Order: sequence, then C-alpha cells, then structure tokens
Amino acid sequence: MKLEPPNAEEIKAKFPQFKEVFFLNAGGFKAVYQVVTGKGSEAFKIVHVPETSGIEPEISNEIRKESLGRITREIKILNDCKAPEIVKLGSIQPNQVILSNHEYVAYSEEFLDGNTLRELIRQSVKPSEDDLRSLFISLLKAIRELWSLNVIHRDIKPDNVMNLKCKDRRYVLLDLGIAFSLSDTPLTFNAEDRLPPGTYRYLAPEMLQAGFRESLDFRSDIYSAALTIYEYAAGQHPLAKNKDDLIATLSRIVSEPPKSLGEYRADISPFFIRTIDQMLKKIPALRPSNINVLINKLEKNV
Repeated sequence: MKLEPPNAEEIKAKFPQFKEVFFLNAGGFKAVYQVVTGKGSEAFKIVHVPETSGIEPEISNEIRKESLGRITREIKILNDCKAPEIVKLGSIQPNQVILSNHEYVAYSEEFLDGNTLRELIRQSVKPSEDDLRSLFISLLKAIRELWSLNVIHRDIKPDNVMNLKCKDRRYVLLDLGIAFSLSDTPLTFNAEDRLPPGTYRYLAPEMLQAGFRESLDFRSDIYSAALTIYEYAAGQHPLAKNKDDLIATLSRIVSEPPKSLGEYRADISPFFIRTIDQMLKKIPALRPSNINVLINKLEKNV
C-alpha cells in the first residue's frame, strides 16, 4: 500500500522550529520537504518504518531491524563522507516520530538548489560534452569517496543526482538508503529469496547473479554511473523501455549489449564514447578499474 506523505502543516505542527515547510517529493518509503529554520533552508527527510502487525514476531523483528539499520547506515556514511560530490547531513538529528498515524525516522540534509538529472531529461535538455565531463568526474569522485569507506552506493540513477546552480559544485550524489557496506553485517532479511534492493533498470548485471554480494565492488557503481550519464546525454535509457515488464528489462540488462552512446551523440569525442561504452560492459573485469587514472584523463580533456 502506497502511503500518502504527511502534509506540510502536520510537519510544521510536529516540529515548531520550522518557520516554513514545503513538500518536495516522495518515493518508496521516503518523503522530502524543504524546511526553513532560523539558520536557513534544509532538506527534511522522513523515512517510513514498515508496519508489521499481523506478522510473526520473529519476522517482524527482522523487517524492523533491516529498515532501521538502513537508515542508521545511511546517516553514518553521510557523516563519514567528506567529498563535496556527496550530499551532506543537516542540523536535525535522527529521531523517530509518529505522523499521520505512521512511524517515521526524521532527519535533515543540506538543501541543494537545483534540478535532478531526471527533471532535466524530462525537459529534453541536451548537455554539452563539457557538462557531461563535469558530471562524469563528479560521479567518479563520489564513487571513489564511498569506496574508500568500503561502501557501494547501489542506486546511482538520474533521480539521485542533482545539478546545482554552483560553478564549483555542479553535480551532487544523493540517497544512500540502500548503500552496501563491505565492513558491516549484511542487513537484507531473507536475502536469498529476494531480488537485491535498488532500481532495477539501473542494476549492474552481476547484481542479478546468485551470490553477487561475495564479489561486489565499486565497478557496479561504475556501471550505474555510466547508465546515468548515457541517459542524460542521449535522452533515453540504453536498455530499458517504458512499456517493458520487469522480466524483459532484467533480461536485457543481463544479456543484451547496449547501443554505443555514439549512435545518439556523434558530437561527443571518441574518448568519451569509448569510456562510457567500456563502463557498460556486462563483466565487471572489463570495466575501468582505476578511478584516479580515469578522472585525470577526463580532467585533461583527452
């Protein structure tokens, strides 16, 4: 059942320190608001804690443990990340609240003034190669920062990348709600019977294989970043089609090579096209494995 996000007035009544509250968006188990405090604007996030009434107590406890564990992990990772290419935490510390008779965990992040890549794609924006290089470098730096903490984002997609109105900070990666940590205990309950968490059209092929967690590394994020850049550049996803069912999409991800980005953007340099094409290889070992070298080449405009 899809939850209706609490309205702005209810948020304001629960948090009287907010002078203004504006609903921004909602998806999955989350809703995001712009709130204005005495210190300025912040992005206020509420994450629904699944309701488990009527479920066996043992299963209920595991579901609840997974949900709260993901929220705790996301906040810890954001606190540890220093790279400007990753969103920062705000001033409101995590706390559990009841809103519209449902339980949420509420906290804040910095408010980012801009548009998601998804919004720009819907507006049919055609980015220049300089814009795409800036995006490419920003995503690689974000992936590098996460990997330094033994973390994989697992949900890089146009919806989770902001294009800011700031020359020195053009693109920022959002939402680490399903980030995977190689250093922590796995959180997914009954993982062997479930598809991996994520947005399926942006999953790396290896994540659809049995036992994928045993060999998962940053190259899965490399793949998803390439999909994101490709879709922004071409205005369409290379593998997923809007009217496809899930099985058809997953089948393409696993077995069908995407068309080269060059078929849609002949104006982009061969180096850039080759790199994106390589990042979309089905086998992780065939993708670029040295992020620093790749960043240096992009920065030198090879």
